[in-house]
Amino acid sequence: MAEYTVYILLTRSSTCFSRIIHMATGDPYTHASISLDGPLGPFYSFARKYPRFALPAGLVQENLRYSWQASGEHVPCCLYALQVSEAVYRRLRQRLENMYAMRECYHYSLLGALACHFDRLFRRQRYYFCSQFVAALLQECGAAALPKDPALLRPMDLCGVEGLRVIHQGDLKSVLERWAA
Repeated sequence: MAEYTVYILLTRSSTCFSRIIHMATGDPYTHASISLDGPLGPFYSFARKYPRFALPAGLVQENLRYSWQASGEHVPCCLYALQVSEAVYRRLRQRLENMYAMRECYHYSLLGALACHFDRLFRRQRYYFCSQFVAALLQECGAAALPKDPALLRPMDLCGVEGLRVIHQGDLKSVLERWAA
């Protein structure tokens, strides 16, 4: 049986929103994204659509090679790999492609992120924050069992998901240096 690798990237940028989350939680990582195409991505997440503006935000594709995150600032990161079966990988790919094709119908859940901080369940159809999106995708497609509801998972909570193994930890630029061809 063939195995496929899914990549989960946790980061903490110097944006105002990321700094607020970091101050409120003390977590070393404040953003989560997922890739099905390798450690360089592209990665998908719920985040700002334009580098200079926090809003609007929604489902975005993050390209590490050209990302504003990889521009020059120090961005702490942790890259995880998760082995999944071919069937799970195909479900993940299909769900992600369907969501991304309809990305204008999806929105960032600011209220959901705030509720998560207070450990309160808050869900709205087609609204996600970054770690909720990654966790929901993993759960819905059978890739991982979660310790709690995706709407209650902060990026750091993904570190404890069974089956994830750290393949790189350090600065985001070092991911590019390590895997760039």
